[in-house]
Amino acid sequence: MANNEHPNAKVVRRLYDAFARGDMETAKSCFVHDAVWHLPGRSPIAGDHQGVDAIIRFFGKLKKLSGGTFRAELTDVVANDRHAVALQRATGTRGMKRLDVTACQVMRIQDGRILEVRGYYSDQYALDDFWS
Repeated sequence: MANNEHPNAKVVRRLYDAFARGDMETAKSCFVHDAVWHLPGRSPIAGDHQGVDAIIRFFGKLKKLSGGTFRAELTDVVANDRHAVALQRATGTRGMKRLDVTACQVMRIQDGRILEVRGYYSDQYALDDFWS
């Protein structure tokens, strides 16, 4: 990460780092109170997670359902004054199921905090199957 990186890229890196460490207070500070995380698909965790508390519960569910194996590895981030795009690799195991997909998380950001996240996955069917 370069020192001259856009501030919106830095908030995304802070979020991914906090999630990886299980630091939900820091993760929570990356969002506005009424933020929305849109997760596409038809799995039990798909849908709109509205409000920062619902997003943090969603994060907890990812860890719980995967027995703590779910990882979202940030591979790159690009940002400007209104948006950031996080490129990630998501992995995990659930019983005999294995997840290994790439994703693009498009984020709207204002005043250094995330307003909205919309995910796009390399294999939506694999994502839905894993969480179902």
